[in-house]
Formats: sequence, C-alpha cells, structure tokens
Amino acid sequence: MMSPSKGPTRKLTLGSRITLHLLVPDVVPDETQVRSKDEKASHNSEKEDYFKELEQLAEELNFTPVIHKMTLTNMNGEIDTIPNEDIIFNLCDGSDVDGVCGPSVAAYLEQKGHPNVVGCDLLFINNTLTKAGMKELFLQNMVSCPPGFLLTKENVADLDKEVTAWGMTYPLFVKVSDSYGSVGIDDQSVCHDPKGLHDKVNSLLAEFPNVVIEEYIDGPEFSVLISGNCRDPTSQVIVYPPAERAFNKELPRFQRFISFLRNWDESLLAHHYAPVTDSNDFQGLQDLARRAYMACSGNSFGRVDVRKRESSGKLYVLEVNASCGIGKGTSSDFILGLAGQSTREFFQILLSSALKPPADEESNVVGSPVASEGPHLVADKEINAEPTTEAEIANDTPAARIIPPAVESRVNELLKNPSLGVFPNPVVHVIVAAVHMENEIPEPEMSLRETWGKDLVYVSELEASFRSLGYDPIVHLHHFDDIEATLAALSPENDLVVNACLGQDGADVAELLEKNNFKAHIGLNAAFFRHSRNRKTMRDHLKANRLRTPKGIVASHADKDHIESLLIDAELSPPFYAKPAIAHRNFEGDHAGRKLRSIQELKEYINEMEENVVVEAFVNGKVYKALVAGDGRDSRADIIVLPAIQVIKPPNDDVRIEEDDSANDAETSTPVITSNPVSPQVIKGSTSSLRRRPSAFIPRLYRRMTTAPFFLTTPEKSPTYQKMGPNSLLLQLDIQDVARRSFTAVEGSCYGIVTVIQREDSDNDELVVLGVSSDIRFGENGDAGAILALANLNAESLWSWLLKRVNVA
Repeated sequence: MMSPSKGPTRKLTLGSRITLHLLVPDVVPDETQVRSKDEKASHNSEKEDYFKELEQLAEELNFTPVIHKMTLTNMNGEIDTIPNEDIIFNLCDGSDVDGVCGPSVAAYLEQKGHPNVVGCDLLFINNTLTKAGMKELFLQNMVSCPPGFLLTKENVADLDKEVTAWGMTYPLFVKVSDSYGSVGIDDQSVCHDPKGLHDKVNSLLAEFPNVVIEEYIDGPEFSVLISGNCRDPTSQVIVYPPAERAFNKELPRFQRFISFLRNWDESLLAHHYAPVTDSNDFQGLQDLARRAYMACSGNSFGRVDVRKRESSGKLYVLEVNASCGIGKGTSSDFILGLAGQSTREFFQILLSSALKPPADEESNVVGSPVASEGPHLVADKEINAEPTTEAEIANDTPAARIIPPAVESRVNELLKNPSLGVFPNPVVHVIVAAVHMENEIPEPEMSLRETWGKDLVYVSELEASFRSLGYDPIVHLHHFDDIEATLAALSPENDLVVNACLGQDGADVAELLEKNNFKAHIGLNAAFFRHSRNRKTMRDHLKANRLRTPKGIVASHADKDHIESLLIDAELSPPFYAKPAIAHRNFEGDHAGRKLRSIQELKEYINEMEENVVVEAFVNGKVYKALVAGDGRDSRADIIVLPAIQVIKPPNDDVRIEEDDSANDAETSTPVITSNPVSPQVIKGSTSSLRRRPSAFIPRLYRRMTTAPFFLTTPEKSPTYQKMGPNSLLLQLDIQDVARRSFTAVEGSCYGIVTVIQREDSDNDELVVLGVSSDIRFGENGDAGAILALANLNAESLWSWLLKRVNVA
C-alpha cells in the first residue's frame, strides 16, 4: 500500500454556507476539432441536464454551488479564481487527448496546492487513462484480467505473432486503449478468426493510435462502485454492492456486451441493471473490484467493470473507471440504491472528507468518517463552530473541529449498510486445480493433466470459508495461472498461501512452496502427497511403524503370467482387493479399486491396467474413518483426531470402502456441513453420479483424462455415516490412536483421513489400516464433511484452527 503524499494543510472558513466549486468539462462545440466524433457525442450527451443535477445536489446539501465549465484553454484561469477556504469537487473525466480536460485539471490543482479538493487525483487518473496501462497494473498486483496486449500502428505487423506468444484463443475482443463510452466497439469487436481480427484492428487504427486485443470473456458483466483512498492508511475503502448489467436475452450470444450503439441508443433496450443474488459472486466481485481499485491507486471514487466466464465461473476485471459517471440513469445510481443510498448521500460521504481536519499534522492524512453523537443534519447554517480566524489561516492551522457532529453521525449511519464491503482485511492466496470446462472452451483453460480439478461449488465453498474468518481470498487456478510466477511474486515471509490442490497438482505446488521457503502456508507437505498417493510407499511406512495393513503385493503388467507364485509367496488367496499402485480418481467414480473373486479375474484386471497394481487380501469388517489435522513431522506440534465415524455400506456392496474420500467428487442436495450444530446422528453420503446444484452458473462437468483407464465399480447406492455411540468409547479411542500413528507414519501434515477396518474374523477385533488419504475437500459433502458435521463442527472451525497454527489468525 502506498503512503499518502504530503499535501497542503486544509483550511476552511465556516460561515453560514460553504461554497462548493464543481469543476465539470464543458460541452465540446461543433466547431472544435477532436479525434473522434463518437467521443464528442459520448461526452456531450445530456451535459446540460448534468450541470443542473449537480447544482441541485449541492443545494440539497446546503452548499452554495458554483459550476465551472472547464476546457483545456480556460481551466487554469477558472481554478485561479477559487479561494482556498472554499471546497473544490473535481469531476473532470476527459483524457486531454480527446479534447476534454481531465488529468490536466488534477495536475494544476496539485501544482497550486489547493487544500480542499474532493475527487480523483492525478495518480489515480493517470493509472486509469489507458486499458493497456491498467492491464499491466492488474498483472503486477495479481488481479485477474483477460490475457491481452497493446498494439499500435508501428507494430501492427506483429499481430498474429503476439496472439500466439500470449497463448490467446479465439474469440478475441478488440477495443481502443485510451477511449471511453464504448467508442470504437461494435458487433465486429468480437473476432472469431484471424481475418475478423485483422479487419477490426485495421479499422480502429485508422482512427486511433493504439488498440488492446484480449480474450473475450463469454458470460455476464458486472459493475462495482468504490469510494475511499486506498493510499491513506486511516481511510476506509468502501465497496458498494455489485450490479449485473443484465443483457437482453434476445441478443445473440456474442453480442452481449456494450457496443457504442447499444450504449447510447436506449430504444434498443440492450440491457438493464439487476442485483447480484448469488452470495459467492457478490463477495467475489467486491473482493476483486477492491483489489483492482487498489492496483490503480484509487482515491475518492471509481467504478470497476468485471465479467465472469460462464463456463468456469472465473471473474476478470475489464477496467477501472476513475471519476465514473454518477447521477440519474447511471449504473452508479442503481448501485447506490442497492446500498440504500441516493446520489445526494453519496455526495455527502465524499464531501465529508473535505470538511475534516487532517488526521495527522505531520503527514496531513485525511481521516475517514467516524461515529459521533448528533441528530440527522447536513452541512448547513446551523453549524455550531467558531469561524476560523485570520491568524489560523495565515499559520496554516486547521480548525479544531471542521465537520459538524451531525454530519459525521449521518455518514456513519450510511456506512453501516450490511451490503457494503469495508476494507481492508488480511489476504490469503488460495491455490486450487483448474475448474472443469465445457467442450467448447479452448486452451489454455482445458490444459488439465492428471486432474480431477475441483468444481465451482468447491471453489465457492473455500472462498466463503475464508471470508467468514475475516480474510480476503485470492484464488489462483493451477494449470491456468502461472503458479510458479505467482509464488515468486509473493513474500515467503509475509504472504499467507493455502494449497488446496489435490493429487499430483497438490504435490507440485507443495514442492514449489517448500522450494521457496514459504513460512506461512497451509496445506499438505510434498512428502505426505508422495506417501499417500504411492500405495506401496504408504504400506511400507505403515508397516515400519508397526501398524497392521492387509497382506498384499505389488504386481506389474508382466507379472500376470506367474501371479500364482507371487500370491503363494505372500500367502494370499481370493477374494482380493486390487487397485492402482498410484492413487488416481476417475471423475465418474468414487473408487479406483475392485473386489476380485478369483485369480482369473485378477489376471484380467492386471492385463487391462497399464501400470502397477497393489493386490491385497479383501478384509471383511466394520469400516471407520477419522479426520486428523496437524503436523505429523514435528514432535512438538499439535495433532487433533476428530471422533471417528462408521461407514455403513449399502447392501450387496462388492466394493470395499477404500482410503480415497468416497464422496469427494459428487454433489448431494443434503448438506452435511452447516454453520450451526448438526443434530442427526446418521448422515447420508453422496451418490456416485454427478448431481449439480440447480444454479445456472454451474455447467456440466468436463475433464480431459490423460491417465490410464479406470474401472467404474462404485455402488449404485451411497454409504451413510454414523456417529459412534458412548458404548463404543474404548473402540473410539483405539481408532483415534491408530489414526494419529498412521498420519504420523506417512509424514502427514495439515489434514488427512485415515480409513480403518475392524476385522470380523479376528478374535481380538484388531484394527487394520486400509490407507491414509490426502485427497480430501471440505464443504457440504464427503467424508470430511460428515466427520465435521457429526462432531458438531464445520469447515470454518478447522480452517480457523489451522490458521492459528501458522500464527496468522
């Protein structure tokens, strides 16, 4: 976060009414030559009505308004006439190069050192002047944005090479880098092939000096209004509720964006504004918009435009609009209504900052509104404060109290609306496997190797968990985002990282975290990933720690012809339980293993497998699962073992409940994790088929499989999970002890699930360890969810415990 620059001392002479000088770009006359007629039309639209609306707002707040119609030629003279004791509200939103004043006004105000200025400063304005410049800031600050690049007339010959170098895929979107109001955007802006791209680029470069080419984000569009100075550590950044720009469903799919024509011709009824009803989208949009605002060094106010890729649910920032349009008919007007505010009250919040003395005389940092006593009033002639003396003005001494208590009280009440996001919160970086894609979505988002990358529901559950604990989660998608570069940009000493990837993806990320010596990270260590996925290694570690495992061997494809002798040596006889030696999971099934009743079935299984398999004795008995959390490598670390649950197998079940989390990839309409204690003692598990929640934004599952074929032998019926009763206390303690020892044996860290079976054919009810799973997810479904729910806990409670272990909670 940047430190606020040292500025002039605020000086306000309080009389019966305060004069408010509104700096607004004047109408561009017809005879004035500008680079684009569309830019002129966009700027001049309803300008006189806007002047009148601003005057009315100022009068309603009991200020004396003075409208200054600014041009590039008169702006210095206009500013020179404004006394220091008056307030200036700078609303100049041009880019200078378009013939409309913008950054030049902010620059002159800062040069003059006027003490009482409200509005976006030069740094924020300059950072948002070009879309290409914003994209660089977004990438530097790890703000998700569409991949894209800047193209000028000088390097237009490199267009195809740049598209390839950036790994971009069609459709692409072309827009002017330094324009606004959808200028230059039409139905040809979405380009589906190189010819369409070249045609649109050449058309725009004939009128403008540069363009931006980026991937088109096919999905809904949103706007988020933000106020506050992110460079002032004493100021709150207020993020308003997001609004969806809901496009007319009759528009063709690739015309659901704001073209110049659809933006300014209301008769087309191209879109309307709607509230965001999905809670995860709501919070995710607020988080992402706030980070984009901070990346651009936002101050005063601005609007962030975001799109969501329909197929993946990933949010992308398009741009940040400093000094965005406010008033009737704007998106800001609708957003303020969602927060229970009017444009007048929004003005009051912005202007109250100019009425406050600096929070620190050394740095002249302006404080945010604070709570105080007083009735509902505005800045009017009832102000009970002594006027600032001439001596105080001469000595640059601010008045002891500038803003009336009643105004502070009203502003504070406005900011209590629960739909507002008040930041900052600590940030947590969450790395998850790339979410599933539809067939039509091209590379790179389908570049999934051996993956069962978690779906949108899981990502949303993770984000919601961390938000409930007071963190702002930043999600990074493995196989899509450059995780190695992302980690290199973070601080191993200060940044908190959660590795939520599974399987080989999780192992890769764990190795990167350990290689970069990250001190504050949550997730499995690389050794635990290796031992829990390599079933031979797991068995070796368990046996080395005197833990009982089923008798077993490892057989390769070449062993099928002499498998009988291997079985005799190992004293194994049918039935067997066979499974790949390296743990995998098919997206259609919960188990990679199979019960085999004869040696012939075993030979057929080995013959069809292209990798080594583990063959174990099939053990009959009662199956239990226990969730373990902590660090098994550190003898001084805390390790907790939650009460075990019994897995009740469906009737006629030929599949042993294996160490894999048997409900990780399935959805169920029956939640097992809630924010309140759970009363049922038996919880039904998930079915083997994929049943998605009835949300429109969750597409059907599609994952590219590049591993060996698997056998889909999951039961048609789901298991249920039962809490162990008080009569099983000694057995519960034994299972917890075995689970803790097993977790430690395989160098477990963070969390894991241990599966234990109580043998039916044993005189002393011995406990046999089937396996230790690192591939678990927390949320409303699965073994982990059932264990937490039956212990009257939820995912948030476990994450909170883990966060405290890295000293960041």
